[in-house]
Formats: sequence, structure tokens, C-alpha cells
Amino acid sequence: MDIEEIVDYFYQATGLSVFEFNTENTRILTKKKSIMPDLPKDIQNKLLNNITTKVSISTFSRIGSIAIFSFQGHKFIVWATTSAISGNGNYEDRIPLIDFNTFKSQLCMFYLALTNQKPIFSDNQIDLTDYDILDRSNQQNAFLNEHKPSHNGYLAEQQMLLGVEHGNLTEFNDNYVNFMDQGNFGILASSDLRSKKNITVAATTLFTRAAIRGGMYAESAYDLSDECIRKTELRREITNVYEYTRTIGERFVKNVAQVKRQNIPSIIYQAQEYIYDNLATVKNTDEIATSIGCSKSYLMHLFKQTTGISVINFLTAQRILSAKQLLLFTQLPISEIATSVGYSDQSQLSRTFKSNTGLSPLQFRKNQHI
Repeated sequence: MDIEEIVDYFYQATGLSVFEFNTENTRILTKKKSIMPDLPKDIQNKLLNNITTKVSISTFSRIGSIAIFSFQGHKFIVWATTSAISGNGNYEDRIPLIDFNTFKSQLCMFYLALTNQKPIFSDNQIDLTDYDILDRSNQQNAFLNEHKPSHNGYLAEQQMLLGVEHGNLTEFNDNYVNFMDQGNFGILASSDLRSKKNITVAATTLFTRAAIRGGMYAESAYDLSDECIRKTELRREITNVYEYTRTIGERFVKNVAQVKRQNIPSIIYQAQEYIYDNLATVKNTDEIATSIGCSKSYLMHLFKQTTGISVINFLTAQRILSAKQLLLFTQLPISEIATSVGYSDQSQLSRTFKSNTGLSPLQFRKNQHI
């Protein structure tokens, strides 16, 4: 496994930002996508001038915990930000918040995976007192310019809500980061706590509607919504609205999953889950049947009997739905959309899309005036 793969796995597991530099020219080679802001250049430069093979960790009230070390011609900076880094009053909670001991444990795992050795920690602490107070006004303006309401924000919301509607925890969590990062929340209150509560209420409302569409009884969905909102209103502090709101969403997802399992045979539920999780790559009914451990003929018969449509028609419907979202809320070329939803080329998508909607993908996009 190469360095980039290790960094990728580490980010997927922890959400921490990893900066990797080449020691010859200190050019950034890799920074995995993160929902935290970029580390300021002046801080990067000061850190890079103090790197050794030992792992040095420094903590700062406004910046967070920063670890630095060098290995085989590369310099690494691993950053766990704190809630003190904020943008519009709620941005600080769109990042993973962890305590120092957790950060150190995760750092040990990363170092061991990278070097096959246990880290040796340095006693040196980098002096960043000059940088301890960041320019919040500039951060706020940059955040607001970057996070105005957008079609991409709406698409991120719809993709996340499909996970709720499907009762699919993996699909929900895979799209939740993007939803919180690009979502169209805006500034919901002048008070930090009130803003967090309003975000939670708004997200809970979205979860509730999606859960009902997914088959959860309306009364049960609204009861769960009321419970979550009541508990939110009673809270005197919400340290991390990102994780707090995700937890609420997961409750709705699990409720929808339970309803779906009760209403349809397990084999059908597993087949639908496989399609949701592998929409871009699944090839045929044989593959789906093999993945869930049943014969193709039995799956085809039971699926049609349970849902009223064939496995292939269900797969096609999900692909067309995803294609519609991408056509509506992105400017991706149709050829890229075709690949992302599982078609070999643009012409295959166009034929299937027109057969199902009466319009070509291009006509559909133009008719929506986007």
C-alpha cells in the first residue's frame, strides 16, 4: 500500500486532515478532502522548519492539535482542529472534534501503518503563539462566499436523503459529510447555540419527510421528530452539531430499515441494498443473486412478486433517478453522468433515459432551465 492509500484510509477512518510535503521543494503533494479549513500558509511554513523524524505534537486553544514528522523524504502535518476555528457561527462543528488522547492514539495508528514502526514522540513544542488568534472576520467572509445556497447544496441534500429513504446507513453516511459541507443552511441565528439548534431542527425535518417516503409510518416519524427536537431544545450546549445531527439522522435510517425488512422478504431487501451500494458498477441479475447467496431464477421470481417490477427495471429506475439529479443540479457532461450511474457510454444512457422519460438527457436538462 502506497502513501496516498494509507492517507486515504486514515482520513476515511478519522476525518483528520493530512498534509504531505516533498522535502526537496516543500510542495503539497496530497491533502485529502476534508470539511475543515486549510491550514494557514504561515503556520505551515513554521511547522515545516521544525520537522524531524520524531513525532512532535503541539496544542493551541484556537488552532487545535498539530502533529509533525518526517519519513522517507516526506514531511507530514496532521491537524485536528478545535471548535474555536469558526466561520459563520456554526462552521466550527462541521469538523471532527476529538480530545488529545484520541488524537494521539489515531496518530500512532497512522504512523505505524506508514512506517511499520511505533512512533517516538519528541518533547519539543512548536511555538505558534503569534498565530494563536486567527482572523475570524476574514474566515467568515470566505465561508459565506463559498457557501451561498446552490444547486450543488440541494443535490448534496437529496443524495443524503435518499440514504434515509432507502434505510441504507452506508449510503446515508457516505453522503452526509457532503450534505453538511455544502448544504444550504446559511446563518440561522445570531446566537451560536440557537444556530446549532436551528440546524438540528431543519435537518430533523428533512429526515422526517424522507423517512415517511421510505415507508416509516407518519405518526411514528413525527413522534421521533418531536422527541429529537424536544431533547435538542433542552440542551444547554451542543459541542459538535455535525455529529449530533448525524446521530439523529441515523435513528431515522435505522427505523426505515426496520420497516422495510418487515414489509419485504430479506432477500429482496438485500438485493435493493446491493443495488443502492453498487449503482455505478453492478452488471446484471446474476451478480446481484450471487452477492446475496441465492439463485438468479428465485431472485427474479420473488423480486417481481414482491415489488411488482423486475430486478433490471428496479436497477434502471434507480439509475435514471440518479441521472436526473446530476442533470438538474450539476453541470457535469452527459458522458460523465452516464459513467457515474453505471452506463458504458453516453449513447446507452441517452437511449435508456429517453425510453423511460420521453426526453433525451440534454432535453431534460434544458427543460428545467438550469
